[in-house]
Amino acid sequence: MNINANVVGTDAQNFNAITSGLDFVTVHSSETLEPGIFNIGFFLNLGVNTLPIFEDNQGNRTKFKDEILGADINIGYGLKENWDVGISFPQIWYQRIEDTSVFRGFYEGYGNTEIRVNTKYRFFGDQDYGLATILSVNFDRIKNNPYTGTDAGPTANLELAYDKKINDVAYGANIGYRFRSPGKPSAAVPINPIADQWIGSLAASYLMTKYDAKLIAEVFGSFPAVNNNKEDYRAHSSLEALLGVKYDHTRNLAVHFGAGTAIQHGTATPDWRVYSGINYAFGEIEKTVDVSVAKKFQTQDRVVLDINFEFDSDKIKDQISYDTLNELAEYLMAVGNYKLMISGHTDSVGSESYNMDLSNRRANSVRKYLLTKFSKIKEQNLVAQGFGESMPIADNGNYQGRQKNRRVEFKIEKP
Repeated sequence: MNINANVVGTDAQNFNAITSGLDFVTVHSSETLEPGIFNIGFFLNLGVNTLPIFEDNQGNRTKFKDEILGADINIGYGLKENWDVGISFPQIWYQRIEDTSVFRGFYEGYGNTEIRVNTKYRFFGDQDYGLATILSVNFDRIKNNPYTGTDAGPTANLELAYDKKINDVAYGANIGYRFRSPGKPSAAVPINPIADQWIGSLAASYLMTKYDAKLIAEVFGSFPAVNNNKEDYRAHSSLEALLGVKYDHTRNLAVHFGAGTAIQHGTATPDWRVYSGINYAFGEIEKTVDVSVAKKFQTQDRVVLDINFEFDSDKIKDQISYDTLNELAEYLMAVGNYKLMISGHTDSVGSESYNMDLSNRRANSVRKYLLTKFSKIKEQNLVAQGFGESMPIADNGNYQGRQKNRRVEFKIEKP
């Protein structure tokens, strides 16, 4: 793909949807995909008046009227605990420039513009806060791009991501450095290739459990690391804001839509932008090394056991779940004098009343199995109660968080 004049490729584009689908839109939280979880994403974004204001040799400034439609195909995967990877395939699907009589930029063809790979590692954190680092590398496939220069090398981004959750509001902050390998300036175009940049972003989201949706606000930008030229510093700086909604259509499928605008008009920053996209997550969270029920109760006050149910049902699903309950029963009979509290929990998808009923039925389904299967277990020793969606242990705003929240907890009380 060739590029002419002063249009810039997606290496400098500001709207880059994250590959994990966990966090906000373009801003990372510290959370990583759990081992075994995949996310497939597809985003479209239409930017209006994205071309930088160009100043020719006579000092005349030209502001273009243009439109550009970009797309991102994203894949994310959880490798290990606190570590995930991702790959993106940015595209240019359409471009229109109103004034073709003056010096301007355009793509000679449409299609894939680069390949972008990334990895995130979380240093520490839980459902309420955390700190992670993100490394991403862009391999540009655009030819004759004056903003990267001739024979430019890959671009690498190293960032820190911090997030904090307070009630139903989550906050995120990213700060990092963009290492560029610019090529030689184009002799035909009076533009200096973009050098290293500081990059940063802020985000906030509000989880509306009643509507299975998140309201998301972001601000993101980049600035030259060295200010050698006032005009280059202005042109190579950008700051943009967006406001959007993420709607969880199903437990696996999330739909995004929203709009944004430039705060500071610079490289690839539009007067306004609209976007939409989907993230489809799937896979079972890989279990850690099996630990016996007895050992779990020796080290924990409250234990979550892997009890699986049919979809939207209180019917126990598989033999693994029955084997776990059988092991629990053997442990209880060895303990002797006890009271077992069985607590059912759901995610936030669906109505609050429905989830309360479902969690109660699931807790009582476990209780019924233990009493029916094992005559030595006494009815007065088992108490079952459902708590619905009221006690989440993870983010109900994404697939893997909801998977963690659908659980049955057991607590043994001894006299």
